[in-house]
Amino acid sequence: MNLSSVLILTKEEKLEKLKEQIQQTPCCSVELAQDEKIIVVIESENLDDELKAYKQLEQLDGVVSINMVFSYQDLDEEREKILKANFEANTFDENLKKDNIEYYGNVFRKY
Repeated sequence: MNLSSVLILTKEEKLEKLKEQIQQTPCCSVELAQDEKIIVVIESENLDDELKAYKQLEQLDGVVSINMVFSYQDLDEEREKILKANFEANTFDENLKKDNIEYYGNVFRKY
């Protein structure tokens, strides 16, 4: 499950119509509307649906600006796809010796 919040700025005279359009946009709900600001929550099953909803919100008539404020992605499904594609996410070489590892995070002893 992916969950994001979006802040949309509009003109006050377009607020009510824009709220109706947002409610009709898949995965979106209006959580708060005040003055010229609307807070929208996007709740989707995957990242593609989340991005599609965001793109649809961008195109609505009356949107002056749109900004993603918070985004949470449940990446378990994406991780499973990677693992099924025979990608080893956690490779560990048991024969690797500590003396063969060069650390470049500190230049004190290097120069």
